[in-house]
Amino acid sequence: MLFSILFILFISSVLYGFLRDSGVPLLLVFGAEVLFEAFFQVKGQGWLHLVQVPVTAAAALFLNVESFAVLLVMQPLLHGREFFSPARMDAVVFLGLVCLTSLPVGLYMYRLKERMKDYDRSFQELQSRAKELADNAPSFTDDTLVSRYLSDLIEAEDDIRGLLGIAERAIVADAVSLFMSDGSELSCRLSSGGTGVVTRGDGLIYTVYRSKNPVLHYADPPGRDIRPGYSRDGEIATLIAVPVMEESTVFGVLSADSSRYRAFDQQDIPLMELVARETAKTLKRQRVYSQIQLSYNSLRILHEESAPLARALELSALCNRIVESAERVSGGSVVFLLKKGRSYELLAGGSRPPLEKKVSSLKGTLLEMVQANKDPVYHPDVSAFKTRALPFHSRGVKSVLALPVMHGQKVKGILTILSDRKNAFNAMQINLLEILVNQASVSISNVLLHEEIKEMAFTDGLTGLFNHRCFKEKLAEEFRRSERFNDALSLMLTDIDHFKKVNDTYGHPAGDAVLRDVAALISRAVRGVDVPARYGGEEFAVLMLKTDTRGAWKIAERVRKAIKAHEFRAEGHLLKVTVSVGIASYPADVTSGDELLERADEALYSAKRRGRDRTVLYGDLK
Repeated sequence: MLFSILFILFISSVLYGFLRDSGVPLLLVFGAEVLFEAFFQVKGQGWLHLVQVPVTAAAALFLNVESFAVLLVMQPLLHGREFFSPARMDAVVFLGLVCLTSLPVGLYMYRLKERMKDYDRSFQELQSRAKELADNAPSFTDDTLVSRYLSDLIEAEDDIRGLLGIAERAIVADAVSLFMSDGSELSCRLSSGGTGVVTRGDGLIYTVYRSKNPVLHYADPPGRDIRPGYSRDGEIATLIAVPVMEESTVFGVLSADSSRYRAFDQQDIPLMELVARETAKTLKRQRVYSQIQLSYNSLRILHEESAPLARALELSALCNRIVESAERVSGGSVVFLLKKGRSYELLAGGSRPPLEKKVSSLKGTLLEMVQANKDPVYHPDVSAFKTRALPFHSRGVKSVLALPVMHGQKVKGILTILSDRKNAFNAMQINLLEILVNQASVSISNVLLHEEIKEMAFTDGLTGLFNHRCFKEKLAEEFRRSERFNDALSLMLTDIDHFKKVNDTYGHPAGDAVLRDVAALISRAVRGVDVPARYGGEEFAVLMLKTDTRGAWKIAERVRKAIKAHEFRAEGHLLKVTVSVGIASYPADVTSGDELLERADEALYSAKRRGRDRTVLYGDLK
């Protein structure tokens, strides 16, 4: 007995040399098990034997993976005497019980520790970035930085509330809500549906937060609780939730819900992800601002100049504002090269604007390095250059500072600051201008994103035509104009004949391809002033301005014949489709916009009833 204990302790001491820091807790656990086993063999009391099970399982709480594995491997040493006795099967069963009890606990603790390591690593990265920006203000504590960060989140609420409103209108949701992480819990920061949103501690938004993947979920069957993870006034039958992330760190979740069953589809997820990315950018911008203000008292002028950039929603006005702000910060002449296709448009300020309005190539200049490397370039004296330093003409330039203005991972523009003095810009000015350009990059991304979201809100994602909602607005607007100026107005409703057979025979991807081609044929066949739209499903509408019944008939026949003659290629198949068309006109057939829709629909129904592949005028039904 004593020999066994000494042998086990010797093996343990050898293992301690390999395990180092984890050796002490391992020896303590194994030593305790040795004592309990020794007392069991002396006293013969069963409960002393069974203590080994919870002790081994509990060891997973504080031992690392390697130490826990060694502990399990060493378990047979405790029962060496039993293996050489008639009770060997009891020992095998008991060891199996220990392993089956301990392994799940160990696996769970391993995953939990790995997750905590990820959280700690993400927090350390964020804290490191904050300290890098605040390294000139060592008196500020981490608590001060966090306090400043939280206060600036409040300032970002107006910008984020606007994004939530855009998303709500774009996908026709009842409410779009932003949930922010507060430790292990999520809380509703903002909601386009107002207040009263309460999180429940578990549900779909928590799944998205943990997995970092978007979710689209329906109540199935309708009326069933989909467990969104929060509650608000009204029923939730459909939900989209996407993570709000900066790099690999999740800050929160953006959720859109509706009381309508299957109110959203997969095409709405990219829009929500777009809004989530812009929300993350807004939060990041506010956090960076707070850290900068803590680090540099001299950045007040930068704040005054860059604040208007965040409010600009028109690209040319924003670029002019960037030029003006850069001039005030640098004291030099500024030329902003804005990328348009394969060339750059020049926007200039100061007393020496370049002669060119556009440059097609940056080759051989300092700006080519900026475009290629996406990093700022400063040269204190270019007067000795044998080749051109700039792609445009500017006399007497000595100092050149060029900074890339980014949109995502692409160079959208190059801010170039010029001076006729050598070494014109000091480190502080360059630093301020780099920060200004970072803000300019965010603002330009905001403007481009705003234009993209606006386009997505009014166009159909599959065909690129106006969507149903936008078409109804255009109809009301153009009908009022026609009434005011006594102009003719015609509406054409088009439906693809037997479209269900296309989907059933060739599949929905083939049906989508047919819809895209039909939309393209309609766009090419109608006039530039007409308003084509996807009215719903396989039905299209065209609003024909200043067009009477006869003119509408000609356009409709041109559309119908173009579609009939076209060979549709979808999923490796060649298809032929036809369309039925109904037309109604103002003032010949109707007196209101709603009537125009109803009469055109009646004409379309008549075209289908008469055999399809034809155009019917409502006037012929009278």
